[in-house]
Amino acid sequence: MQLGIPAKLAPILFAQALSRLLLVYSAYSVIFAEALIILAGWHENNAWVMWAGFLVGFPGFVLWRLMFTPLSPLSASIYILFLSATLAIAAWAVLATMPEVESTKFLPFTLLGFALITACGVAARVGDRVLWALGGYLATNVALLVGAELAGKPYEFDWRILIGLIIVIGSVISTPRLLRANTKFQITLDHSAETLATDAERAENARLVAARLHDTVLAKLAVIATTKPGMLQDPLREALESQLALIETSDYSPEQVKHSGTSESADLTDLMAVISTEEAQGLAVNLGGTPTALLSLSTERREAMCSALAQCLANVRLHSGQSAVEVVILPAGDNLAVTVIDGGVGFDVDAVPEDRMGIKLSVRNRIESVGGSIRIWSDTGQGTAVMLQLPVTGGGDA
Repeated sequence: MQLGIPAKLAPILFAQALSRLLLVYSAYSVIFAEALIILAGWHENNAWVMWAGFLVGFPGFVLWRLMFTPLSPLSASIYILFLSATLAIAAWAVLATMPEVESTKFLPFTLLGFALITACGVAARVGDRVLWALGGYLATNVALLVGAELAGKPYEFDWRILIGLIIVIGSVISTPRLLRANTKFQITLDHSAETLATDAERAENARLVAARLHDTVLAKLAVIATTKPGMLQDPLREALESQLALIETSDYSPEQVKHSGTSESADLTDLMAVISTEEAQGLAVNLGGTPTALLSLSTERREAMCSALAQCLANVRLHSGQSAVEVVILPAGDNLAVTVIDGGVGFDVDAVPEDRMGIKLSVRNRIESVGGSIRIWSDTGQGTAVMLQLPVTGGGDA
């Protein structure tokens, strides 16, 4: 996993982005200048100034072509010459027909000068951009000087245009240097992202292993602790030996945790194995509803449902004080619902500690990890009902 863009492509992509950004600034400057000149002419009822304002907008068509086609020095040269000529005409029209404008130091002219400077975005290299910016600055002052001479008014040096030139050149020069200076942080970010991904994978694997251990070995050890002294029954001993052998294998992996004990065939072997295991421990399981509806689940969800059901039945046997339980399997729209009901001592649902692995790992987390949900109804002395729901679609291969 990487954050940001590849280091090798960064200089090219940033150069293209900076070029487009400069041309966008140039377009906005032309638009604002055109609007201000037209408004000034409209306010003074001056047709000459209004026509000059409309004329200023025509170079924008050339700029539009520059922004959406490969950058070309020829088209950029046409744009600068065209905009310089319209700036000279606008300066003459404003200075000659608007007495209140006494010199070339007029805001719309400043904006057009900035548009000429930012036309340097047509260049791809730093040095070329600096030259284009200087050329735009020179063209601005020549156009204003020509317009002032034609109108018979003084040319006044505009510091605002010079400041704009300094800002543009500073940005053009500093951006590539900042990019090179920060390249080393890309490696750090990449390594950090990989570490986070690895940690997340390890946490998920640890959760799967803990859930499997709780469902198998720890559950069997709990059964052993409650049995009478003496030899273990053959089914219990064989199940415990096979599970210990699985853990001891050198190639034990999270994939084995996910798929161990599951059948790829679409039958009810897993469900009947869960019920048989609990009945062997003395719990009478009354299965109702439509058990074959379990076949509508994907392999992964069917395994999760059976594992969660096994833990629910173990909880009934160990904690409810009852020797019988009802299991009802029914389709519920787009979901499959498995409800486990007992008439035991019950418990306070809100008081269950977060560290109770049976409820948290083997039931809730297992069901929620494959897109399902769990609801528990219980109260002291009122028995318990647990509903496990899983969607029948979107769960991978069935």
